[in-house]
Amino acid sequence: MTGVVRPAGPGDLAALGRVAYDTAFFGESARRFFPDEALFADLWVRPYLSGGLGFVGLRGGRVVGSILGVTGPAAYRRAWLGAAPTLLSRALAGAYSRLPGCLPYLGRAGLFSLGHAPTSHFPAHLHLNVLEGARGTGLGGRLLDTFLAELGRRGVPGVQLSTTRENVAALALYEKRGFRVWTERERALWRPWLGRNAVHVVMVRRL
Repeated sequence: MTGVVRPAGPGDLAALGRVAYDTAFFGESARRFFPDEALFADLWVRPYLSGGLGFVGLRGGRVVGSILGVTGPAAYRRAWLGAAPTLLSRALAGAYSRLPGCLPYLGRAGLFSLGHAPTSHFPAHLHLNVLEGARGTGLGGRLLDTFLAELGRRGVPGVQLSTTRENVAALALYEKRGFRVWTERERALWRPWLGRNAVHVVMVRRL
């Protein structure tokens, strides 16, 4: 039983933030490298709910997976512009009390970025997350298929994503759905928390 897939909406922020946070460290909790859960959700979930494209996966009425992304760079800019006032107001109100503990990761993320594939051919991008208890049920594949079908319906020519060689199951799923590696490189981003470098991968798929 794969569960139910439906479009994501602003009311899903808390649930999607939890799913993303609980899976961001190679399928485990982001707490090890990013102690502020509220800031994590506002940086990596809220913008997509403000102007992006997304679907949630449910089992037993509970959100256990998500796929979030945008159709292109312009949509991504609009998504961030839509979310920025809320982020700023929450920051000024002191909502991100654990921000200092997140600075090492934020600094390293900028320093060790792998870049992206050409947006002229692959304008869309996506992030797929499934909680541990729902993996192996087919929900991830159904979320991905739904997202790709919607991109095709909108006439988007291609999509890209970033992951690492640590995410073995995710890589297998993407390859099965027709993604190919555009570039990959060993990076030191995760060394403080993983204890070693990780191979970062950018994958692409034409639609």
